Amino acid sequence: MAKKYYVVWQGRETGIFLDWDTCKKQIDKFAGAKYKSFKTREEAESAFSGNSSAFMGKAKAKPKKFTGKGLKTYAAEEVDNLPVHTKIFTDGGCEPNPGKAGSGVAVYRDGKLSELWFGLFNPNGTNNTAELNALHQALLMAEKEIAKKNSVAIFCDSKYSIQCVTQWAVNWQKKGWIKPGGEIKNLEIIKEAFALYTTIKKSVKVLHVNGHVGVEGNELADRMSIHCIDTKEVKFAPYKVPSSLKTILAMRTG
Repeated sequence: MAKKYYVVWQGRETGIFLDWDTCKKQIDKFAGAKYKSFKTREEAESAFSGNSSAFMGKAKAKPKKFTGKGLKTYAAEEVDNLPVHTKIFTDGGCEPNPGKAGSGVAVYRDGKLSELWFGLFNPNGTNNTAELNALHQALLMAEKEIAKKNSVAIFCDSKYSIQCVTQWAVNWQKKGWIKPGGEIKNLEIIKEAFALYTTIKKSVKVLHVNGHVGVEGNELADRMSIHCIDTKEVKFAPYKVPSSLKTILAMRTG
């Protein structure tokens, strides 16, 4: 059977998925789900990013365009080519959402996988809290790298988390941590991450990548977040890096 690539524009998680079972988890019984299969990765990436009107026209429904201020999505090749010493990838998982949540991080130095981390299990968490926790841990790691005079970039697949910490929190703080639309969810972790970010923001890039599109660091962070859920690890703990990455990539995905 020919391999297919599955694009999900609206679902529990969005992105490009490499098998139908994983794709189905994102869209099954999800109101307003928008998805389509493609024969090649190139077609899938083009359709997901919205660069091809032809592909979009064939999709089951036109995806909602993202209009977030100044938030670019970095492709795998751009991630690889970014001239940064330390690259930190983050991810959060939750089963179901809300439900059992965990966070994962993968750290690369000089282009090589250096560390894997997992933990912060919450039996009553959400995907957003897990993503924010992972981003916060990455900022803590970035702070140490900066102290060593290393250039750093953080890659996160949660636009919500990035925007909370790098864009929205500035005005929320000015207004006494309130917003016109009501309460700010996950406020405590946002405050912690924002406070740290403001001290190092001139020395760290916080960038967006799509989940499950072949960005190795993101895939490894994803596996770590699910490993946390499986092990119920409360602390944020190191995971021994295996000699073969296939061992990690073969683990259960989020």
